[in-house]
Amino acid sequence: MSAASRKSPRDATGRNAVKLAEENAELLAERAGQISTLNPMPEVVFKDDEPEDADGVLKVGSTTRRLRVNTDLEDIVVGQGNYFTFLRGREYTVPAHVYDHLEEKGYVYH
Repeated sequence: MSAASRKSPRDATGRNAVKLAEENAELLAERAGQISTLNPMPEVVFKDDEPEDADGVLKVGSTTRRLRVNTDLEDIVVGQGNYFTFLRGREYTVPAHVYDHLEEKGYVYH
């Protein structure tokens, strides 16, 4: 062992790591380049019965939604730095997360 790779007698974890690396050198050389994960990789599942557009593109979900509010909302903040003013009776196109927030609070007119 070189002077640079010597571990302090108080460094039990470091000494144990060096010892295990030396004992398993062959196994480590065989497995070099492989990817290991703590959790298994997720499987991609394709379903044939999912709706497709006319040109064969799968629709995942719209990023915008249309809504009308049931009361006037002035200078509300949804998220960080996103200010909105909504007037009752008018129709708006908003990001999906804004629609979900207003729906949760009971402000979306049905």
